[in-house]
Amino acid sequence: MNFSKISAVVLVAVAPVVAHAQLNQLLGVIHSVQNTVTQPATGQPQQSGQDTVQQQEQQQEQSDNAAYRAQMEQRASAGRQQAQQMVADQDAKDIAKYKASQHSDQQQAQQQFNDAKKSAAACRTLLDQKLPIAERFIRCRNQGLTESQEMMFVGAMPLTAQPYIASMVQDVFEDNVIDPARGKAITDYYDACYRRGTPCVRPKW
Repeated sequence: MNFSKISAVVLVAVAPVVAHAQLNQLLGVIHSVQNTVTQPATGQPQQSGQDTVQQQEQQQEQSDNAAYRAQMEQRASAGRQQAQQMVADQDAKDIAKYKASQHSDQQQAQQQFNDAKKSAAACRTLLDQKLPIAERFIRCRNQGLTESQEMMFVGAMPLTAQPYIASMVQDVFEDNVIDPARGKAITDYYDACYRRGTPCVRPKW
């Protein structure tokens, strides 16, 4: 949540209070002046009349101050509530966005798994654990499986291994490798890079 936004909300909520309070003070002074002007002469000494006016002004000022403080607190409370609601709304949006992202990731993973099953159904050799992975790609290529179909099978592999396994598929097709016996050398080469966690320089097979 951006604090500048919260500050803006509080300022908008509080600003009318200040203006209203100033208006109340002005009305209080006008009221006091009117009372002084319209007050009938009672024959009291001038000093007594002045004391009465001062008392009225003090009472009016105290009343205005109390109203001002009450309204300030009310507006500030409303501003805090609005700011808290903005934070809650933003949190709800973030949670919804996260859930949507999770759902999208799950759908994508499911789609990749389904694609891999289709490729494996087209060439069962892809599932033969006795053969090096690159040899499986060569044999399936020889049986008519396309590069994109083999890449779909790679899509179901662990993410950290995908770049290396995808390189095997690319090498098989780009270098037109058709001898299954070459599969072990290709597999060993990329497996060594994978274990080191380093990129592989693409050789010519």
